[in-house]
Amino acid sequence: MSKSKIYSVLSAFYLLFIALSAGLILSSAFSAPVIFHASSLVEGLEITLSQSGILMTHIFTKINFLLNALALFILIYELIALQTMRQKLTPLLGFINVILILLFTLYYTSYIIEAQKIGETAIHTLEFDQMHKQSELVFKTLFFTLILLFFSRFFSILNNVCKGK
Repeated sequence: MSKSKIYSVLSAFYLLFIALSAGLILSSAFSAPVIFHASSLVEGLEITLSQSGILMTHIFTKINFLLNALALFILIYELIALQTMRQKLTPLLGFINVILILLFTLYYTSYIIEAQKIGETAIHTLEFDQMHKQSELVFKTLFFTLILLFFSRFFSILNNVCKGK
């Protein structure tokens, strides 16, 4: 298989993986209000805010597996792009995404899991509230930077195809 075909296949999977991850982030944003308001949506369901948080954490730990794989893929792809295409801005955007992914998956999610293990007292603190709000901001920023990376790479690939590279 030629280098251009390998690059094309790798780029297609790269874009697909970014789009899939952005879709997972968006779906988790839509599911959060449902989970946190489940007791008002389902008659007779008694679930506390803390229990809803535990459910959301389980969703995020599953999403985090994919996000960490994406971070590795972004790192490899953008390092190759930096070396071969001499682009600077798009790889920088990729590295920003890697940092945001690792912040969310390794720092914020770990903090929230540990607080939930301690119990109700740990999640009803100002510190927990601040960390949770920060994690939401990182997650939203990650979504938007993934979209930017997707379109930046998409148009770069399209440009290369149009030039016949």
